[in-house]
Amino acid sequence: MPGKAMSRKVNSGEQVYVDLTSPLSTMLFPVLELIVITGVCWMGIGYMDRLPDMFGYTPATDFPPGTRELILGIWAALSAWRFGLPLWRQRRFRITVTDRKLLVRPSGLRSRYDSIPITYMRGVQRRRNTLILGVGGQSRPYVINNVPKVRKVESVLKDLQHW
Repeated sequence: MPGKAMSRKVNSGEQVYVDLTSPLSTMLFPVLELIVITGVCWMGIGYMDRLPDMFGYTPATDFPPGTRELILGIWAALSAWRFGLPLWRQRRFRITVTDRKLLVRPSGLRSRYDSIPITYMRGVQRRRNTLILGVGGQSRPYVINNVPKVRKVESVLKDLQHW
């Protein structure tokens, strides 16, 4: 089911062959970073919240007031920067192939679509997970990196080309 923005890009008479977004497996390293950030920050908070030992020493008295909240704020900021932002960017990537055009929304925060009519395509290649398109009237190829199911997209585009 296409979303609101996509329904404005795909006409009612077009048939959608491929509609893909980045898989969640692209978030492996941001998840690992989030685990490390959480572990380090909460170990620091746990050290500060430790109960007094047998001699009456309390570690929280060695730090100025508000240090716990500062560490919590650092954890929240690092988590948003190293996990939340990459998650937002990667899940925004979308590639759609209809019977008339190819729509690409690159990963990023802005909602711009690149629309390439199928009739303008002069060649389709793939290298690993990169799709390389020859577009008529352009001297350089249009390159799309990290395409999910790139073999399927390449085969659909080759089938739709009318040479």
